[in-house]
Amino acid sequence: MASTVCGWCGHLTHMTLVAPVVELPNEHTASGHSVFTAAFRCDNEHCHQLSIAQAEMYVSSAPRNQTDLGSRLQQQPDLVWTPSKVSRPEFPDVPQQIADTASEAHACLSIHAYRGAVGLARAVVEATAKDQGISRGPLVQKIDDLHSQGLIRDITRELAHEIREGGNEIAHGDLADELMPSEDANAIVALMDEILEEVYQGPARMMALKKSRLDRQQRNATEKVGAQAASS
Repeated sequence: MASTVCGWCGHLTHMTLVAPVVELPNEHTASGHSVFTAAFRCDNEHCHQLSIAQAEMYVSSAPRNQTDLGSRLQQQPDLVWTPSKVSRPEFPDVPQQIADTASEAHACLSIHAYRGAVGLARAVVEATAKDQGISRGPLVQKIDDLHSQGLIRDITRELAHEIREGGNEIAHGDLADELMPSEDANAIVALMDEILEEVYQGPARMMALKKSRLDRQQRNATEKVGAQAASS
């Protein structure tokens, strides 16, 4: 059996092959591999939905045994599953519109829509700057102003410019004939997360810790006064 995060229920589960393995016609790679696909059932007791897995394999043209094909397909390390699990993390300390856009960038990333992910990450950086009162000038200036106001670190400023440049290439159509590497898209969305962490989420956690400490001090002081009053 193969294992994956089921695109229906979202759980890491075993997937059971439930249909013959099929070779897709006209799907051949330069190395002579073919693309094979089959249907699998999620073994999560609360799901049992069907998903499609596919992978490139080299299989001779000799008579093919379905048992062997099924075993080989399930052992492929690069199985591509449909539907894939869509990741939509929440950003509870970020303004709603910015948080929704950041979550959508992650969703694009999880379904391999890399250009969409990068374009949305750029929009998140722009919106974050505007939310901090930085509304004048191009995005490059807004990023520098985030840094000069102490909202992002030196290294984050440098990396934020990479988000800007990546987003610009997409907006201007410079990548129309090129692929957006998955590594680049993942890195850019991770940088977006870091900016949201520094501007919103980190400070929010620190304020929550400070409030908790002050509340605890207030309780201790109240209890101490009560104890003194009881003993007098």
